[in-house]
Amino acid sequence: MLARAAMAEQAWAATHLLVCPKCETGSVTTESASRQQPRMLSAAGSEWAEIGPFGRAAFAGVVLSLVVAVVLGVWIPRQVRLHLLEARAELIANIADEIATQGLVPVGPPASESFERLREEIELSLLGGETVRVKLWTIDGTVAYSDDPRLVGRTFELTPTAEAALEGSPAFSVSDLSEPAHASERPLGQLIEFFVPVHDETGVPVGLFEVEQSVDALDDTLGRVRRNVWLAIGTGIGLLGVFMASVTVASGRAINRRRRQAERLLGSLFNAQEEERKRIVGALHDDIGQPLFRLLYGLEGSRAKLAAGDPVRSELERLSDLTRDIDRTLRVELNMLHRGIDEDLGLGAALERIIETTRAETDLDVTLDIGDFDASSISQAGKVALLHAAREAITNARKHASATHVVVTLAQTSQGVTVAVRDDGVGVRSAEGLGLVTTRERLEAMGGTIRVIGNKGRGTLFQATIPTTGTA
Repeated sequence: MLARAAMAEQAWAATHLLVCPKCETGSVTTESASRQQPRMLSAAGSEWAEIGPFGRAAFAGVVLSLVVAVVLGVWIPRQVRLHLLEARAELIANIADEIATQGLVPVGPPASESFERLREEIELSLLGGETVRVKLWTIDGTVAYSDDPRLVGRTFELTPTAEAALEGSPAFSVSDLSEPAHASERPLGQLIEFFVPVHDETGVPVGLFEVEQSVDALDDTLGRVRRNVWLAIGTGIGLLGVFMASVTVASGRAINRRRRQAERLLGSLFNAQEEERKRIVGALHDDIGQPLFRLLYGLEGSRAKLAAGDPVRSELERLSDLTRDIDRTLRVELNMLHRGIDEDLGLGAALERIIETTRAETDLDVTLDIGDFDASSISQAGKVALLHAAREAITNARKHASATHVVVTLAQTSQGVTVAVRDDGVGVRSAEGLGLVTTRERLEAMGGTIRVIGNKGRGTLFQATIPTTGTA
């Protein structure tokens, strides 16, 4: 009983079971399957799992901010350009209305008084600066006036922009210099053309003013706007990124600090338990086992001195058998207690020893699959925690699962070192017991994870993972 009580103190055996997300059959992910994944994806998945919910939310916030920043950086200059062009079109429309109110439209033939008055007004109010060409069109496509005399009197097909302006509102677009009406402007480079309708006193369109302006000044203005917008957005995103990075780093350091502290405390607890276990094993062996042997030796010697029919001889023989039963029970308990020191053999060897003992004591078929893993990548406390989790999972399969076959897998995945135990028993049928809850709490305190997934009638999968020191 003393041995079982000591074992109960150190029995942390709830295991962490997870169905392989890559396998339709629900088999445990092994190192061979992990090696099939690209290294970069595996590393990215490991980092994504390690930063935690807060880190993932922070990362998503930064990505969303970047997307919003790019959208604003493109949208704001476009809106500025649109509003600048609309403002210029409105200004040209006001000038055109002023010209129309002076009775200068419709205009007479070249060299007429009305033509000269229109030319003077246009040169005064429109030409110069960014404006490089002015035309007055009739609604049939004839150029009634232009600062380029070669165009006056010629008829061209109205562009879609001009036709849209005839419907009543100013319109603008980039000049198509391939059109015959723009042949004289081709040396000037790209231009913005504004079409403003001219109405008579009844409101009926009688013509169109076309004002063509250079895009250089507009491009310079928009360039400054873009630089200022991106500078502001970049500064804001930079400050946000610095803030989020500092918060994430601080949070990660705090988590790692608590994890290391938990590992040290658990390591100290493991060491204390092992020392106590060793003391109990030695005490039971020396203080009880050896006296039992001497007692048995004395009983056998006394029995040998008595005659065959002596009733005392029969009683001594019964006591000898009882002493042998006590000795066998004690040795079994000592052997079970001694398994607690299995981690001294190394994680893989300790698992093999547990499985060998299980095979010897039960009819359970247990197989072990050890993949490639770096034993130095997890702490000693982490190794002990995984060993106890595996032992508890196997014990549960023996006691509760009614299983006939158990597969134990030890491998290193992108999340860390994983021990998985899968049985073919009845599946999980009840809530987590105290052992599983305790194991989960201690593993999570070290940054590990533990889950149990059972399918009724199709077995249970336990999987426990301790993160490596590289991902902690």
